[in-house]
Amino acid sequence: MENNNAKTITAVLAGLMVLFLVGGIYYWNQSRSLTTQNDRIEQRADSLMSVKIRLEGDVQNLQDQLGVATTQQADLTRQLADVNGLLTARERTLDQLRRTKAGEQRTIRRLNADMASLTRDRDSLTNQMDAVVQKIDLLNEQNDQLNTQNNELAPLRQQLAAMSEELKTKVSRQALTGDAFRVETRKKNDKETAKAKKVDEVTISLSVPAELGLTGTEEVYLSLTDEQHNAMMPALSTNTVMVGGASESIPVHASQAVNFGQNPQRISFTITPATNVKPGIYRASVYTKDRYLGATEFRLRDSFWFF
Repeated sequence: MENNNAKTITAVLAGLMVLFLVGGIYYWNQSRSLTTQNDRIEQRADSLMSVKIRLEGDVQNLQDQLGVATTQQADLTRQLADVNGLLTARERTLDQLRRTKAGEQRTIRRLNADMASLTRDRDSLTNQMDAVVQKIDLLNEQNDQLNTQNNELAPLRQQLAAMSEELKTKVSRQALTGDAFRVETRKKNDKETAKAKKVDEVTISLSVPAELGLTGTEEVYLSLTDEQHNAMMPALSTNTVMVGGASESIPVHASQAVNFGQNPQRISFTITPATNVKPGIYRASVYTKDRYLGATEFRLRDSFWFF
């Protein structure tokens, strides 16, 4: 009896083990199949997600293209309106050209009539020109005679030119003391002197005539130079003035503002040399910023040491 129970239990256990083994194999097969399907589903989902992203990009691109196309359509609409306006203007221009052409044709007919008249005038002028040519030939003959006489007078012209240059030199020397220039050189005791080493004060004065046409208040400069155009004494400054239409740099030894509204008038400069003055011939020149007012020359002589 006990043996039968043991067999029964053994058989039951064996059956259970077989069932468990079969169940395990089935579950393992099902699990592997589900894993494979899950992998395929995930791959499909990834693929669909990539397609979705690409489609979204395509949709956005199409939307951008649509916006560009809408803008281009608006531009084309405006361009079409502009072209229609140009066509209308062209039609007006063509109408105007047709009217202009008709007027030009009338003008051409009038010009043809004028040309016929001018042809007659040309023939008349040709005849007159022939007469003028004959007169020119006669004048050429007279000109040749005058040239011969002119060549004979050439030596006299050379003499006249030489005399003119000599006269200019003389006039320029006299002009240096023009405009009533006055130069006074004084010693310490206020007596006038012509000795260079005794000069303690130099006064330059001149008259400015109303004929110069100066107006308003202008700065007037005094420049003292020797025969080599060097400064007579150390200058206060160096200024640029206009002389004869050209700029010139001058040493300035004195300056003052002068109201030329009071013309004529006399201007006076007084200078006290800071160093001893050397003997020589000096030139006192007076300028405004853009005008030369005149000049004069004066001489300071040397003296023996005991005088």
